[in-house]
Order: sequence, then structure tokens, then C-alpha cells
Amino acid sequence: MPEETFLPTYKGCLICGDPQVNPNTLNRRFKVTMGGVEVEFTADARHVGYEGIVHGGIITALLDETIGWAVAVDRKKLFMTAELTVRFIRPLPIDLMVTVRGRSVEHKSRYSIAEGEIIDTTGTVYARASGKFFLMKEDLAHKVNDYLTYLENDLNILASS
Repeated sequence: MPEETFLPTYKGCLICGDPQVNPNTLNRRFKVTMGGVEVEFTADARHVGYEGIVHGGIITALLDETIGWAVAVDRKKLFMTAELTVRFIRPLPIDLMVTVRGRSVEHKSRYSIAEGEIIDTTGTVYARASGKFFLMKEDLAHKVNDYLTYLENDLNILASS
């Protein structure tokens, strides 16, 4: 595996999209780590719920995407969210760089479980999430994989199985 391995993107995605295709995207690129998946994020005024505070929907979307990818990397298959629980620990201020981390935890016969958190550079936790993810049907997984954008050092989940 190269020094840094990333995940593919989908140009229209709210989280990892291309701003030329989706002007509302957060334009994040997920990195594969020894423990799972992570992405850095700094919210700005476009992402507020209350003045100076990141909207819970943005936090939830980041956690959903991160822990979902963690399962995909671990299982080498694509998944879809079945259930997501988010615990908001403290308000996340805008203009603060945080890391969103996700890890695959457990695999059952019908679904997989993952968890993650949003933390700052001092280790302060702003939110935690856990979720259940259903395996994507093979024909849909290949269709999705075909429209993902792969750059150098991106992990092709389906090719690695």
C-alpha cells in the first residue's frame, strides 16, 4: 500500500463531491488509516445552525460518510446506511479544524457495525456516532463503483476483494 491511501469520490456528493458539479459539497477526501478512515474538516459560515456553531446535519453527514467508508474498507465491499445514531457532546464551532474518524467494529450475518467521532487537535470530542450498514447488492455496487472518480493512490474497494 502506498504511504497514503485515499478513497474515491463521487462528483455530485454532498461530502466528497466536486464543487464544479455540486457547489454545496464539502469537497472532502477520505484517507485510509491503520484503524479505519478519517477526514479533516473546517466548517465556515455556510455550515452554521446557530451563529458560530456547526449545524447538526453537517456533523451527522460527515460521521455517516466516514463510518460507512470504514466498513467498506474493512469488508472490501460497498454498504448503505441502515441506522445511524449520533451523540452531540458539545457544540462544534466554525473555523476549527477537526478530524472525523471512523472504524469498523463488528460484522453480523445481515449487517456491519461501525463507529466514529469528531475530535480537534487537543483530543476534545464534539460528536460520536455508531451505525448499522447493509451490504449493497452486487449489481448496484458495481454501478456505483463505475461512476466513482479514482485518483492515484485511491483504494478501489471492489478490486481489492
